[in-house]
Amino acid sequence: MTIKTRLGLWYFGVSIFIVVILSTGIYWSMHRLLYDTIDDDLEIFSDMIEGSYNPLLGEFEEILWRLESSKRYQEVYLIVYDAYKKIVFASPMTQLIYMDMPLPENSSELAFTGSAQINISTPLLKADADGMVTFRGITRPMFYNKRTIGWIQVGLPITSVENDLKNLFNVIVIINAIAVLLVGVGGYYIIGKFLYPIKIITNKTKEISSSNLNERIALQNEQDELGQLTLTLNSLLERLSRAFESQRSFMADAAHELKTPLTVLRTHWENELNNQDLDDTFKERLAQDVEQIGRLNQLINKLLFLSQTEDVYEKLDLSIFRLDEFLYEIINDAQILADLKKQTIQADGLAAITIRADKNQLYQLFFNLIDNAIKYTAEKGKICITLQQLQDKAEIKVSDNGQGIAEDKLEKIFERFYRVDKDRSRKTGGSGLGLSICQLVVNAHKGSISVESENEKGTTFSVSLPLSHKD
Repeated sequence: MTIKTRLGLWYFGVSIFIVVILSTGIYWSMHRLLYDTIDDDLEIFSDMIEGSYNPLLGEFEEILWRLESSKRYQEVYLIVYDAYKKIVFASPMTQLIYMDMPLPENSSELAFTGSAQINISTPLLKADADGMVTFRGITRPMFYNKRTIGWIQVGLPITSVENDLKNLFNVIVIINAIAVLLVGVGGYYIIGKFLYPIKIITNKTKEISSSNLNERIALQNEQDELGQLTLTLNSLLERLSRAFESQRSFMADAAHELKTPLTVLRTHWENELNNQDLDDTFKERLAQDVEQIGRLNQLINKLLFLSQTEDVYEKLDLSIFRLDEFLYEIINDAQILADLKKQTIQADGLAAITIRADKNQLYQLFFNLIDNAIKYTAEKGKICITLQQLQDKAEIKVSDNGQGIAEDKLEKIFERFYRVDKDRSRKTGGSGLGLSICQLVVNAHKGSISVESENEKGTTFSVSLPLSHKD
């Protein structure tokens, strides 16, 4: 799971949690406020009845007058009991509905409070969609000088309150749905905006290779974490550039320093081979030494080529030529090596393809691949070369039926000085640089190279080159 996805999920989850908590708090706060208002009205009615008590007569006077003075009288469910729990007053609403609010056994400040849904049909009350009217009622004792003087049961319809709460709930659900959508879209945009500089850094880092180590990542803001990361990566690239340049200079200098004395030695010993005073045994040893010097010269030339990485990439000597004809020329040159091992090089039916590339570099590329196939294929073996055009690219394959390469070693064969079989490489004179040069040439031409191999069955190198190299 990517960091963008994880951040998005965390942002979305936390935001939705906050929205739900706030929405729930708003709903229950409004619920509490509305019900507290109803309970306050019930307490007002109770206090009104309690205030009408006449201690001299022991009766509740002016109950009807006090109720009629209230705007909500027609809606009130009211029953007043005396100290002996006898009904002394009942409002008209008690004739229409019945609320099961039993009197408490002992005197308490608040004996009963609750809600009831009653199915009635009266113009006095507003019913809900199902024809139900919801009441909220209270039963409590009344006191005079701390003496129980009676009991009161009073209820008020709260259908409108319930409808308001339902509407509020629906509004909150809609708002939450919109909030979820906005949080999702906004979070995706914000996180994408935040991670975009990281994407730029990543892409730029991928573009930097040994051929352009002098390039740096653009610094946006030195003060933030991404700016610090950019500075760190640029510092790392600077150190890599210096190390790579030091290595390249060393390889070039060492190769140049070795090339001159080896050339002098080879020339001297080749001249000595014509000396009539030397016996044949000594001449044979000189010939072996000359051969070794030749191998050293080849190694030095490869090192010089690898040390000129920037030149390989930037100073291509491009020309337009027929790739199929060029491959036939290379095959003719390599045929001498194949004949020594009685091998067959098959390259029939190469597609007629014109390419724009560096001829000298491609010669090293394909000659190395064919030479490797010859070296690591047994006598009387077979090397097959194919060429075809796939869209805007030329696909070249060099296959052999040799010993093959183990799967765990395929990833390393393009590394410098890596040899699959060191003992076999010593016998064939391999230095472990040929495939590194092949990869360098392919990369310089914006192409690709890959290998497939199976033990005891053979190896196939595939090279893909664009038909027209873009400077």
